[in-house]
Amino acid sequence: MITMPGIRLGFDVDAVENVDGGWRLEGTPDFHPRHWPRAGDRLDRYTRTFHDVKAVDLIVVEVSAEYVVVAGTGGELLRGAGSLSGARTADPTGEAPSLAEIFGLDPARDAFEWSEIESALGVTLPSDYKRFTGTHGAHTVDDHLLLLREDILEENEWARECVRLDFGGPGTDYTEPWSLGDASRWTADRADVPEWFAPGDDLVLWGLTGNSDLLLWHVRPGAAPDDWPVVLKERGPLWERFEGGFDATLSGLLTGDLQSGYLSRRFGGPHSYR
Repeated sequence: MITMPGIRLGFDVDAVENVDGGWRLEGTPDFHPRHWPRAGDRLDRYTRTFHDVKAVDLIVVEVSAEYVVVAGTGGELLRGAGSLSGARTADPTGEAPSLAEIFGLDPARDAFEWSEIESALGVTLPSDYKRFTGTHGAHTVDDHLLLLREDILEENEWARECVRLDFGGPGTDYTEPWSLGDASRWTADRADVPEWFAPGDDLVLWGLTGNSDLLLWHVRPGAAPDDWPVVLKERGPLWERFEGGFDATLSGLLTGDLQSGYLSRRFGGPHSYR
């Protein structure tokens, strides 16, 4: 049996009004237009809180950026101040666009030399990142996410200091830099060390947002650079992790194939790289 990929749909409900044959819901659709409900879509879950989730069976009849009209069963459960969600079958033949296609960039090449930077970092950087920033330079995605190139060394020193403060906690000696993978420096309960980060692992910064969120590669011993997952650290202790690398993660966030609690509301489009 082949399981077709699904696109999650979402609509945040602020108010509910009974109308002929259904309900008119005022509110806002999900972060990215790809995840906005369309006429004919089915919504099957109504969530008010983590512990208050109800099954519904509602078909979208009409939709706009401010409201949807739905019909079916379960509408009487809607009380506002919640969210409706469902899924739409994705097109399995659709080919994901490249970052250059998303931004409408020309193929002009920039012969950037990476060897000095890689030597100072002590790692070989992923080829998709080097190819994109080497060709198109280091600019800002949608006026929010700055990709690094010439300043990647300086910014990585700052990012590691930020992460050390979380991993080590109060009482840790910060007078000398220490490896993020040195578990002897972590708090005993590793409260702010994400569960996927193991002793000996490392993080390498490649992007910064206007909110000081960090976009990093999760470097694992023995893993090829092109296989490093991407992680996001917001300016507090919270993290998001994506299994894909630089190109797959960033293009997925821009197209809406991937969702981030911190970035998706910024990446609804139109997209720019400047």
